[in-house]
Amino acid sequence: MLPEDNILFNGVDKDDCHRMISCFNADIRRYKSGSRIAEFSMGSDRIGILLSGKAVIVKYDINGVRTIMETLDEQSVFGAYFTYSASLRSMIEIVSETDCEVMFLRRSEITKRCENACQCHTKVVENLLELMSEKAVRLSERIEVLSQRTIEDKLISCLQIIEDNTPDGKSPQIPFSTTALSDYLCVNRSALQRVITRLKNDGVLYISKRRFRLNRFRDHDI
Repeated sequence: MLPEDNILFNGVDKDDCHRMISCFNADIRRYKSGSRIAEFSMGSDRIGILLSGKAVIVKYDINGVRTIMETLDEQSVFGAYFTYSASLRSMIEIVSETDCEVMFLRRSEITKRCENACQCHTKVVENLLELMSEKAVRLSERIEVLSQRTIEDKLISCLQIIEDNTPDGKSPQIPFSTTALSDYLCVNRSALQRVITRLKNDGVLYISKRRFRLNRFRDHDI
């Protein structure tokens, strides 16, 4: 994917986009699978755009316990203003799940006053604000999942949200391995696997690789 195809530059002419990327002093880097792309601390000003590949946002608490906060696909935007707050008691990293290409920008470069009052610059700022609103929705969904009291309820809530966000005509797909899913739900992996097995045996949940169907809530076939 080219940088200008990203949602941050939606509605901006291609030539203007190239000029702005240069003006923003963009830094494009490549990462191997399993590499740490970035670490976000309090006050970080960098914004990253995932041009290709997949990555995850990972949080480590003071005891080293790992929690997956979010998955990142191609076109995803991440940074201190789009992710979850780091603190002295925790650390947040972006880790590549596949080979990735990332473009880094400074938020201050985007939001600074444009001397020429360029319409394209204004559009990028509008897109930035829209992205922040969308991230707030994702955070609300995450809170909804974690607020459930049982492993089964957390799993069902998570799968329902994935279904709701899956485009029409496509099969919903879990973006995690079982181990990563347990990190995302903040539950024990073995206990989660037992719940998944029970739901499958009860006919509530059907899984083929990572594609799934919740028979209790949906009646369509994969």
